[in-house]
Amino acid sequence: MPRAPFQVLVVPFRRIGELVEFAILRREDMDVWQAVAGGGEAGETPQQAAAREADEELGLTESVSLYPLQTTASIPARIFADRDSWPVGTYVIPEYTFAADLTGVDIKISDEHTAVQWLDYQAAHDVLRFDSNRTALGELNERLRADDLPQTAACHQPHRARARCPR
Repeated sequence: MPRAPFQVLVVPFRRIGELVEFAILRREDMDVWQAVAGGGEAGETPQQAAAREADEELGLTESVSLYPLQTTASIPARIFADRDSWPVGTYVIPEYTFAADLTGVDIKISDEHTAVQWLDYQAAHDVLRFDSNRTALGELNERLRADDLPQTAACHQPHRARARCPR
């Protein structure tokens, strides 16, 4: 399916008692640490793309809550092979961010990644490669500390998921 001219970023987190940990993945192709990331497909909304990317990269088999974040970034279109299929004059594409609550959810990373680490905020911030990832992580960390996740969470249920949301 053709790639749409936008990118999504999903920051997975889990609560363990009073502690919060964030899942950071090492990309196989670039050997950098990042959150779940990928492009939208034609006809998808950013939220649908975020849900699909989380499923694909984390091997989700349980329902999870997805929360839209305010963080956005701009990515140069020139780095994407599909750029030629986008409208003429597309020089930059937006990156939309989401948080995924993986409390109590098992993951199995895809072949796109070589490792996953569950880290506290500072450790995750220190290993992330891209500024947009650090900004989204910071926003999510502040929201979790303030108990201020967006009320418009979507309960995403992978096709192979057991029903579970909301939390």
